[in-house]
Amino acid sequence: MIAPTRAGWALLVGGLLAVAAGWILGPVEFHVLGTVATAAVAVALAVRAVRPSRVRIGRRVAPPRLAAGEPARIDLAVVNTARRRSPLLRLRDRVGDGRTVSLSIAPLAPGETVVGAYRLPTTRRGVVELGPVRVTDVDPLGLARRHSEVDSVSRLVVHPPIEPLPRVRAPLGDDPFLGEEINRRHGARADDFDGLRTYVPGDDLRRVHWPSSARHDELLVRQYRPPRHGRLQVVIDTRPPGDDELVADRTTSVAGSIAVALLEAGDAVRVLTTDGRSTPWLMGGADVQVALEFLARLEGGGPGIASDVPEPGSTVVAVSADPTLADDPTARRALVERLVTRVLITLDTRAWRPDAAGSGASPGWIHLTGPGQLGRLFSLGGPSGAMPTGSAGALR
Repeated sequence: MIAPTRAGWALLVGGLLAVAAGWILGPVEFHVLGTVATAAVAVALAVRAVRPSRVRIGRRVAPPRLAAGEPARIDLAVVNTARRRSPLLRLRDRVGDGRTVSLSIAPLAPGETVVGAYRLPTTRRGVVELGPVRVTDVDPLGLARRHSEVDSVSRLVVHPPIEPLPRVRAPLGDDPFLGEEINRRHGARADDFDGLRTYVPGDDLRRVHWPSSARHDELLVRQYRPPRHGRLQVVIDTRPPGDDELVADRTTSVAGSIAVALLEAGDAVRVLTTDGRSTPWLMGGADVQVALEFLARLEGGGPGIASDVPEPGSTVVAVSADPTLADDPTARRALVERLVTRVLITLDTRAWRPDAAGSGASPGWIHLTGPGQLGRLFSLGGPSGAMPTGSAGALR
């Protein structure tokens, strides 16, 4: 779209008034001034029409994923692809829900590249859509401008804050093929050599290690180490008040901290909600970003618990901000039995603050009142993941 600038409109209106004054009052000078002013604006509009700027814009988002509260740096690389020098450019980058960020780019020589940058603060989790970029070029006299859009679109994933946790492993699940699937997805061998043992009838003769058998004068077969991968499901309670946006910011942060710790330890993790939304089974640190994007997008909820939540055959940790659970052992016990949880984590989001007191843990139950408390309280029952004795009583 081509239109006069504010200065162009002022000159155009002034020129038309001067022409009108010349017709009414008679002096030829008014005709000359009015004609020149009007012609200047017309020429500027014509130049912008026949000689539009041609630019290519690339965007770099660093980092492409970050925790809420951290700033992102957005770089816009502008390349002049025309054969002539570009005019002054004004860029307006669309950010999320209608906001824009403006940058001015000085005239560029043919083929020249310049990078404009801005910092984008983040306060809430979510996926921020960036672009397209609206380019406005202005003629040298500042009388006419041309608007165009460059389809340079990116996205910024703002996930909930992740709290580092001590190294913890999930108990082994019931799926005997899970370890092989993880190794296959990440390019590892599922048959890592673990040593030699004496041959027993029924062993595959292809696994006999003949040189060692000859030295020891008995048949020895290769023994392989089975892959060790635990399975953990993290269930987020999205029933009211868990469907509230501010409450979900807290519960997703706790759930994400647990999921990331287990994935980085090499275990398989599935993040799901009480109303049935879920990630697939995620395996190892390479899938951390999948979990974080799921948590960044999570919003809303439902009143009940879906019948297929959780999936049987693995350890379950549940995260809930239901205020009745902290004071009602019967309600806690009912939720634990329904979700078959090893650990229930409750949050007091009404009094949530960094220096809040009142957090604590008993076997099978953790109560949090602020950020930074999960790391010293979270456990799956010890190094082996065994559930401490007496946990049922603690939940009553």
